Amino acid sequence: MTEPKRQTLTERRAEELRMSIALTARDLFVAEGDTSVTVERICEIVGINPRTFHRHFPVKEDVLMPLLRRSERVIVQGLEDAPDDADPIEVLTTALTTELNRRQVPEYDHQIMTLIVNTPQYRLRFVEWCEGLSQAVTRFLERYYELDPDPFLRELPALLVIQTMRHSLTRWVQSGGSDDFSDIERWDSRGLRLALSGLTRLAK
Repeated sequence: MTEPKRQTLTERRAEELRMSIALTARDLFVAEGDTSVTVERICEIVGINPRTFHRHFPVKEDVLMPLLRRSERVIVQGLEDAPDDADPIEVLTTALTTELNRRQVPEYDHQIMTLIVNTPQYRLRFVEWCEGLSQAVTRFLERYYELDPDPFLRELPALLVIQTMRHSLTRWVQSGGSDDFSDIERWDSRGLRLALSGLTRLAK
């Protein structure tokens, strides 16, 4: 994998500010129980003006994207670090829930996921983010399975993986959530084994 370009100090500070804004918005959403918190309220707590906010987030509904991108980095790193002799289902299940398990705040995460799933504008960003994982998941799958050379068919298994993850999280929200993330892991594992059952494993 190509080494990521090293950030300048300005880029790093901008990313840190975006994350600070995202965390503040997330905490306000959970505290208020909805996503109607104004940009002005978020800015007041962060200590910036609305113009600065909109320089980083053209619309308020983009404000949680830094958190999703952070999750994406954790997922991709987990897939890339997997040994060649690993069980790909176990690797996927672990990678998809690593950040949740690191945080170990299921009640809080259930609240924010409920708001995302039940608010159309934020649900759309979540769906788009999920679909953006397809290339990384395809690269992972081709290490373990024979994938079709046709680009359309080659990407389908990854899309099934992503849909399984999204369905598990949505079901977790709708079921009221558990005291931990074991339900998500169980649903992911069972769903992934079914979704990938038609693929042939590569000989090692």
